[in-house]
Amino acid sequence: MHVGIIPDGNRRYMRKKGIGSLAESYQSGISRFYDLLQWCPKYGINEVTIYALSTENIKERGDNEIKALFKVFSEHAKKALTDQRIKEAKIRIKICGDIDYLTQKSNEITGNTELIENLRALEKHTEKNDGLRLNMALAYGGRQEIVFAASKLAQKGLPITEENIQSNLWVKDNADFIIRTSEKRISNFLLWQSAYSEIYFIDKLWQEITEDDLAKVVSEFKQSDRRFGR
Repeated sequence: MHVGIIPDGNRRYMRKKGIGSLAESYQSGISRFYDLLQWCPKYGINEVTIYALSTENIKERGDNEIKALFKVFSEHAKKALTDQRIKEAKIRIKICGDIDYLTQKSNEITGNTELIENLRALEKHTEKNDGLRLNMALAYGGRQEIVFAASKLAQKGLPITEENIQSNLWVKDNADFIIRTSEKRISNFLLWQSAYSEIYFIDKLWQEITEDDLAKVVSEFKQSDRRFGR
C-alpha cells in the first residue's frame, strides 16, 4: 500500500506547547515521522509520500523562516546517512519536487547548496535499499508536477496520454489512501495520484498522531468499497 501524508499543525503545536520557533516545531514533527516509518510496515504499507514543504510555503513565507526550515531539513538529511533506523528498515529515500527551484531558493536564501547536496547524498546512500520506499515531497505542488510531466512529454515529442504523464511525474505510484492531520483539505498534494484514493482526516495536530490512529485508518481502508470511478 502507498500512503500520502499531509502533516499539518506545526504552527498550532508551536503555540500550544510554547515552542520558541517553527523550526523547533518541525524538529518534533520529524521525530513523529520517524515513529510513523516504524509503524507502517506492520500494516502492510510499503510506500510513503510525505508532504514536507510545498512550493507555496517557500514562496509565501519569509526568508528567515524558510532559511531555518532549510537548515532543519539539511541537518536531518545529513544525520539520516548514519541513522540505524533507516539502515535496519532498509528505507529507500527519493526527493520529489521542483529540485531546480529548491536549488535556486537554497542559493538565494542560504548562500550555499548544502541542503541539495545532503539530500542527494541521502538518495544515493539509500538507492539500493529494498525496504519501505519514502518519497520526500520538497518544493512540491501537485499542479506543478503535472505541468512538469507535460513539459517533459513536449521535450521528448511524446503523445499526451495518461500513461505517459504518469511515467513522468515526480511521484510515480498512485496513492491508495491519504492521511491529513488537523484540517480538511488536500492543499495541492498528489492531485494526479489521488484520483481514486481514500482520504482520511485526523482531528489532531501532526505531533499528536499515534500508532492507533494509523491502525484505525488502515482498518477502515481495508473495509472500504473502492470503486475507481465506476
